[in-house]
Amino acid sequence: MKRIGNADTIADMEFVLDTPRFFDTRHTWTVDGVDCARSRYRFSGSSYEFHIEVVELRRAHGGPKSWRALLVSELWRTTDTGTEIRNSKWLKVLSGRPSEITAWMRNRRSRKLDEAFRADFSAGIGARPKPLDRGES
Repeated sequence: MKRIGNADTIADMEFVLDTPRFFDTRHTWTVDGVDCARSRYRFSGSSYEFHIEVVELRRAHGGPKSWRALLVSELWRTTDTGTEIRNSKWLKVLSGRPSEITAWMRNRRSRKLDEAFRADFSAGIGARPKPLDRGES
């Protein structure tokens, strides 16, 4: 089984979270029974700066399927040229089983893709193309 903190899992988690856009002022939201809370930190020194975003994920409905995790994005740059020093993302399970988190994520991803397909299909994007009328009767 893959580690939960690998790049693919982190990308999937970002996809399913429906994180509010950068300019959105909401700091908390809920996605399929998971409470999400975002915090942002920024520091600018004389030679470097960093931006850190922490999204805390909590599924707390009691029992063995409850879990809590952090999704952290870090960006470090030099202040003089803006050269990127470090850009990383990591996921840390604070409580619960990683398998419960990945099961929730797979279920959420599947539902989100199904919803997108249904929306495209109803808009005619996913519909089967009509046969060409060649003027033959």
